[in-house]
Amino acid sequence: MTDEITGLDSPIDVMYLIHKALRAQGARAEDEVEKLDDGSSLQAFKLAFNAWATALVSHAELEDQYMNDHFAPGATADAPDPAVEQLTGMLVAYEDEMLGQLLDSVQGVMTVLNDEIGPTSVITRTKQHLKAQIIGLRIAQEDHLETEEGLVLPALRQHMDEERQLAMAKGLLIDETADDTRWILQWIEPELTPAEQKLLAEVETRCLETQIN
Repeated sequence: MTDEITGLDSPIDVMYLIHKALRAQGARAEDEVEKLDDGSSLQAFKLAFNAWATALVSHAELEDQYMNDHFAPGATADAPDPAVEQLTGMLVAYEDEMLGQLLDSVQGVMTVLNDEIGPTSVITRTKQHLKAQIIGLRIAQEDHLETEEGLVLPALRQHMDEERQLAMAKGLLIDETADDTRWILQWIEPELTPAEQKLLAEVETRCLETQIN
């Protein structure tokens, strides 16, 4: 999704803003690979890749954690609805699988950086290997984001009330375990238009003002 996001129908739709930021960071990392010449410095690429990989892995881990905490069988005291139990079980399994795939793809990039290039200079062969790994990671990310937008988000809207959606949005945006609780918001904001930044700020305000866990 590259067009401007003009509105969020549900609190959980804030994930579209997160996805837009992740796509922009992935594109930036690939652009930096394209700029590499034989013997050139990896500094700009590493900065772009580290920012993207940190955001992507952190986001995927938070999603996985939330799914297991709130949707795994037995996570709530409510009497289970078999249809909902089946759906949520699929969501938990999907997040577990996608987290593993994304971690493997990130590790593939790190292997080229550390084992093939290491302290030596970039050459054509290693640039090609690095580019292939970055493209592979972008494809893995896009598969993940497209599946979320086409399957996971509609399911969450249908089966989560607004309070639970806000709880999930808060968990994905605000890291209460960190010294800087807004660090996630701070990597998303620069990738958005002013109008999208306003939407993000409105969700943040709702998360902070609503008594949710």
